[in-house]
Amino acid sequence: MKKIGIALSGGGALGIAHLGVLKAFRDGGVAIDCIAGTSVGAVVATCYAFGVPMEDVVKVAKELSWFKLSRMSYSMTGLAANTAMGEAVAKLIGGDKRIEEANIPLALVATDISTGEKVVFRSGSVVTAVTASTCVPGLFAPISYGDRLLVDGGLVENLPVAELAAMGADITVGVNLARWRNYERPRHALGVLVNSMDIMIHHQSVSHGAAASVIIEPHVEKYTWSSWDKADELLAEGRRAAITAVMKVRTLAGRRRRSNRRAKEAKRGWYTRAARWLAGMFGDLG
Repeated sequence: MKKIGIALSGGGALGIAHLGVLKAFRDGGVAIDCIAGTSVGAVVATCYAFGVPMEDVVKVAKELSWFKLSRMSYSMTGLAANTAMGEAVAKLIGGDKRIEEANIPLALVATDISTGEKVVFRSGSVVTAVTASTCVPGLFAPISYGDRLLVDGGLVENLPVAELAAMGADITVGVNLARWRNYERPRHALGVLVNSMDIMIHHQSVSHGAAASVIIEPHVEKYTWSSWDKADELLAEGRRAAITAVMKVRTLAGRRRRSNRRAKEAKRGWYTRAARWLAGMFGDLG
């Protein structure tokens, strides 16, 4: 049977749309065999790979803000520390597990800010990998990893389709949140940083997405990286964008739709437990 892999791009709060995409695959009876993610895509990919329920993730996402995800830092290399994100993911998956313990192959992408090299985590600490992949440069201080200084993977590979083939995927699906974007006039330093990254990663995301068997590009142009309060709308946009893609993937894979019984069993899997738990967890952080 052909293996299906999915790559999830970065995009801050827009990453909630990834959950809608994954829900469409679940409801369409198509299982994912391996997954890769960059930045917020790394968070969602990790939750999926470790079987954390989507409904719990959505509930927590509605309570998020950049303030809750930041900790004051005295570093000369960033305005804040990104430790809260790593702690959140660790609590969600039941501790600082190793990537190789995931239910399916998982790859997370970061950037070495000292060399410009892409760093792909396929083993090792989940907390280290997620914290590095989501470390927005300038906002968060880089993560020390051996002799490397790691920041957001979006600088080098915002849509990590290339990592899927290395994990054995025959059919690759890319979810690009950077395709449809509008830019707001920045009102503060974070806005300048976010727009700068958005503009930088837009073209490389389109280029990387061209290598995918199927590309999904949710219409998120009405939202921003900080639209945590628009979780329901972003979830719907992701699901809407994925419906046709699910049918195409099923055809390419030669798979029949899973029975209703199996689909109902899947609903009680990772999609039912992450937002409920995260809501309480981020409440503690705030």
